[in-house]
Amino acid sequence: VDPMLSIWGQQMFVNEDTDQIAKTFCFSNRGHGLFLNTPSEVQRFSVSTEFCQSLPEMMGELFQPHEMPEPPKQSFFIGLFGGGSRSLDREELFGESASGKAPKLVAKLVPGPSAQLDALGNRASTAASEISRAHLLAVERGEKLSNLEDRTARMMNEAEQFSSNARELMMKNKDKRWYQL
Repeated sequence: VDPMLSIWGQQMFVNEDTDQIAKTFCFSNRGHGLFLNTPSEVQRFSVSTEFCQSLPEMMGELFQPHEMPEPPKQSFFIGLFGGGSRSLDREELFGESASGKAPKLVAKLVPGPSAQLDALGNRASTAASEISRAHLLAVERGEKLSNLEDRTARMMNEAEQFSSNARELMMKNKDKRWYQL
């Protein structure tokens, strides 16, 4: 920082010369500013509260906390085909099936996130409607371009016809004098 600048700035604020401040400082909407050092020298600076407010959002987290899942249960086939030995309880093997309860390894229906599926369906339908709208606009543009091409060809033919008529008239009146016309 220029010491003369700080003294000059203090004098400006002490004297309350707001017109001079308004003429030498300029701020933009993004926190950038310009300062007129001398009539021929401009200095640029930045003051951004938006950047300071968004700084915590820009900093990432090293770890995202998640709950640990339950350890997987050993499958029947892994135990059957030599996936390792484990101690089995007779009650675990025969107790529940003898009492009529369903075994532990029966598949269960896990409901999916229907809200996400609905949102995905909505986005897909929106995208499909936008694509069909873009296709319709492209077809309309093609029709307009073909009409323009037809009109251009017609204008070109009419211009050639006019040119040939003008040339024919010129050749007809080429040898005549102005008073004979």
